[in-house]
Amino acid sequence: MPAYYEALTHTDPSFPVIFHRDVLSGAPLSGAEAHWHMSNVEAHWHEGIELLYCISGNARVSSGAECRQMTKGDLAVVNSGALHYITASPEKECCYYCIIVEPSLFADTGLPFGKVPLERLICDSETTAIYDQIIQEMEEKGLYYKEAVKGHLLLLFTRLYRFHYASGAPEQSPAQSDAVKRSILYLRSCFREHITVDEVCRHVGFSKYYFCRLFRKVTGRSIMEYVNYLRCAYAQQLLKDGEYNISETAVKSGFSDISYFTKVFKQQMGRLPSDVKKEHMQENLNL
Repeated sequence: MPAYYEALTHTDPSFPVIFHRDVLSGAPLSGAEAHWHMSNVEAHWHEGIELLYCISGNARVSSGAECRQMTKGDLAVVNSGALHYITASPEKECCYYCIIVEPSLFADTGLPFGKVPLERLICDSETTAIYDQIIQEMEEKGLYYKEAVKGHLLLLFTRLYRFHYASGAPEQSPAQSDAVKRSILYLRSCFREHITVDEVCRHVGFSKYYFCRLFRKVTGRSIMEYVNYLRCAYAQQLLKDGEYNISETAVKSGFSDISYFTKVFKQQMGRLPSDVKKEHMQENLNL
């Protein structure tokens, strides 16, 4: 299951850079009216700064309390420590490159890496031209490509901090961010148990009215929608493992009503629990 805190690992500690190309589909989960919906990645955070470069389609990047839509040619920035997630458009899949750079890469420079927030959405051809060079180096992996990428990243972040730093007050205070992170950690520790919104709000020390609004603004879901997501993600893994039937899986995931479990699972995962079970059985037959 995805974790709210993404602990990134690097095979080469001297090159603390994550790079990959992603395709995010936002096809509607049912025949209902087209709408934006969550991707399968829950709200998460990490120390590194994440740079998303859209090359086709469009998507919404929610970071902290701010949501921006990125389209082809845009560079979306997720600042260090910001809770974030991406939502896809139902009309067309979004293809983008992702680079996550750890603070240690710039430890010996004068750049205010992670200390000064950057603009959340950047449309700057000179900046994306540098990003294109990084893509080429990372995909071709030529001689001394890591050294070349480090040089391009230094040039890229120098330009970002010169021309694209965020001015004004932050959208979300450290206390607010910390409260949401603590609530997610709490929910992940007890989502299979009976839990109420009041209990979560008491745990973080905020009023119910205020914190429910803050949680939805930051994560894109209500507290109980998030709990149901965690339960369904856990149930999906149990079904794939094949050890329990659907009724047993529902109970072990925190659902007491099988009909409600089936309904919520379809909403959250886009398919019925029985479909996951059948898929697992078919895979075993093909072995």
